[in-house]
Amino acid sequence: MNERLRELRIKSGYTQVQIAKILNIDRSTYSYYEIGKTTPDITVLMTLAKVFNIAINDLLADEGTPETVADSGAKSNFIYSKKNTSHIYELSGNEKILVGVFRSCTVQEQEKILKYLKENIKK
Repeated sequence: MNERLRELRIKSGYTQVQIAKILNIDRSTYSYYEIGKTTPDITVLMTLAKVFNIAINDLLADEGTPETVADSGAKSNFIYSKKNTSHIYELSGNEKILVGVFRSCTVQEQEKILKYLKENIKK
């Protein structure tokens, strides 16, 4: 789990500080998740899955045993063929936090945020 969190964070372009801000925890707490000293609870895991834009099953998947998928009889390594859809390197630090917080919201909360922005931000 700890290595998977680190890999996802790096591939997504986040720093530990940014993820900690999104989760509203200390950086050291998040660092402990990545080094395996502690394990995040289910609510934190659900939030992280949203932030990284992946299914919770993908977050919990055992990376040690890659799945093989048959395609027209040919086998390929499924894990290595997946694209990371949450790549956000081109954003500033605050923009990354904004995206992470937005992703961690429920659909209803996201709709409220968008409605607020549309009504209050001049174009």
